[in-house]
Amino acid sequence: MRPFLIAASLVGLALPASGCGSTGTSVDPPPNALATVADTPITVDQVRALIPDDPLPPVMVAGGYSGPWREALDLAIRDELLAHEAARRGIGATTRAQQIATLITREQRETTGLTVDGITEGEARAWYAERRGLFGNVEKADVAWAEFTDGAHARKVMDQAAGTDQPTFQRLLRAGGAPKSGTATVDDHGKGADPMIARATYAIGEVGGVGLSADPQNGRWWVVRVERIAFQQVTWDEALAYRVKSALAAYRQDEHLRRLADSLRKKWPVQVYEDRLAGVITTEELR
Repeated sequence: MRPFLIAASLVGLALPASGCGSTGTSVDPPPNALATVADTPITVDQVRALIPDDPLPPVMVAGGYSGPWREALDLAIRDELLAHEAARRGIGATTRAQQIATLITREQRETTGLTVDGITEGEARAWYAERRGLFGNVEKADVAWAEFTDGAHARKVMDQAAGTDQPTFQRLLRAGGAPKSGTATVDDHGKGADPMIARATYAIGEVGGVGLSADPQNGRWWVVRVERIAFQQVTWDEALAYRVKSALAAYRQDEHLRRLADSLRKKWPVQVYEDRLAGVITTEELR
């Protein structure tokens, strides 16, 4: 069974908005701005336009999703930095989006290993071996889980459990007051546990990983930790090699753009108005 796709996955291009350059209310932001790149404001409306119609993924993996508003703001900051750099390089285009796309295309063309053709078979096999969970084919997984009736509380427990060991995870569940908890063995057809627990298991895809699946219409959220996982034997063929190389190329492209945008912050400082962002998140995400 294939894992569910989640936000901030391999193709995420976000930058950490809460990093260097962030600020609170000590600096008055321009009207309706959540951030500035140099003197260019990034407004609430700009960020809202980048949020998908259904912003919440069916499954979240700890450390992989920071919420629709922060991820959209990160993307807006990245794009503004790339637009500044494209203009500095003299890249002209009909639209700002085309200008950014031209810069990205040049970066991909001029940097080794960012395309499928630039990735060797050995690189692809090694990357695949380390990230089997991204490609599905789970045979069996043992998991620990807890069910909550409050989504914000479940998210808090998931974030606290990220990177912890099994005893710590169990202590967090007890301290979190989960109404229900237990263990399960999930097979390749999702049997052995609630389907939402199976969804989280396939998305996590690695031992020690923690995730959360949600059924908000029925007021149920599950925090899941994978204790053991085994994958089906898969024949390495041309089709699988292409899938892996495509995923690795996307990952490398994202990392390259992240490093580029990070370096551009030295030329065009970024300020994020955290208090205003927190207010928008409270109003828009938690309503």
